[in-house]
Amino acid sequence: MRIFLAILAGAAALTWVAAAAADDGYVPPPCADTGVATLAPAECTGQEPVPSIAAAGDGDLPSAASLAAKAAAVEAAMPSPADLPAYCRVHANVYFYTSTDWVRLGQRLQANQSPCADYWISIPPLAADKTAPRCLQDDLVRALGPHFHVMAELHFAGWNKWWSAPGRTPAMAGAEFVRKWQECGYLQPGETWALNEMHSGIRRNVPGARANMIQFLDAAREASGTKGVAWVIGVGQQTANVSDYKPQLEEWFQDASFWTAMGADIDVWGQEAYPDMRYWGVDDASRHDRTTNLDLFLEHPLLLAENGPDAASTAHDYLERTYVPLASAAWPYTSGFGDTDFSADQMQRFVSEQTYAVKHFSLTRPQSAPDGRIAFAWAPNNTCDGKPCMDAKVFASSTLAILDRLASAVRESYERGGGSQMGACGVPGDHTWCNADIDGAAFNPLWSTFLDW
Repeated sequence: MRIFLAILAGAAALTWVAAAAADDGYVPPPCADTGVATLAPAECTGQEPVPSIAAAGDGDLPSAASLAAKAAAVEAAMPSPADLPAYCRVHANVYFYTSTDWVRLGQRLQANQSPCADYWISIPPLAADKTAPRCLQDDLVRALGPHFHVMAELHFAGWNKWWSAPGRTPAMAGAEFVRKWQECGYLQPGETWALNEMHSGIRRNVPGARANMIQFLDAAREASGTKGVAWVIGVGQQTANVSDYKPQLEEWFQDASFWTAMGADIDVWGQEAYPDMRYWGVDDASRHDRTTNLDLFLEHPLLLAENGPDAASTAHDYLERTYVPLASAAWPYTSGFGDTDFSADQMQRFVSEQTYAVKHFSLTRPQSAPDGRIAFAWAPNNTCDGKPCMDAKVFASSTLAILDRLASAVRESYERGGGSQMGACGVPGDHTWCNADIDGAAFNPLWSTFLDW
């Protein structure tokens, strides 16, 4: 079960180059580039996004009314609001990028819902027009209950193409995004938007790239009246050389004007730090060693900024308030989201230990890492070399098991009294989900170098 996206890469790269804006040279990453941590492969599969990938014959898409009825029953069983301050020491916000399957994701989160958490679910734009919203889908997510919130996807590549037309600007694009999606019902009070994605030209300081991004995000924030979420492109955990990447981060973190602008526009800085199962699942390592190595990668920009000079203090202060790693629940992939092309059972263990690692990191650094914040990319993929990887019902049941494990891991680790990282490994008294056995797995020591500037 290996997924090969290279066939698609050439055609996709040509399309993206044609869409690039001349003023900052933006080109999204090729589909099969294994060295990049990016959302791009979700679009490279050629799958049409759908609200639910439940197997045929297992029922139609639920109506908003049926989802709302279920939500009312769930809410009725929750502790009373008066009990929550003691019950939930730290309220959690759980963020999800979705390429597809957003309603089923919400349903499984609802089935494992914690009164100590709010869930934020992005909805992608139309496949044929990355500036156009999927009308009515936001109603289905809202119907899951008052703890479920819609994020409108601000697709950079789509809007970059839009503003490359004569007479248009990044600021016009940000404002038009809000107008277009609000017209469809999105961005209601209390909701937000999520940028897909803060591209690598920003980190590399391509001329014009940072200025364009600031204009774009300023306009989206001003028009919507709310700060957004940013998914930030990164590099793969398996990288063998950070001699370019680390200095780029160091230069970027000293650009105080950029980070001041982000403080005005972006409330959640979601670093795309998708771990790779080949660099996690060392079978003879302890859970402590596995999660320590996970955290070195998941948190590496924050760790680097913490050890930076005074010139990086604006970035450091901002990241301490907003940083969260966007971890990987994307299955199965060999690029972009880390290599997750292993069994569904191993993937359940992988999401459990990622949850454990994020929670453990925040508990060990209560003053420098947001405790109540976690994020995952949900991008199920059943395309292998242009054909289905497995029977649709097998795929639906396998991804359902992954969803349920993820929802339970989040609930149990962000539950009573602020929760314990052990909750990610299973319900109290049963911690069987935090173990691993990936043939040939080995840790990558390079990520420990981000502990020093």
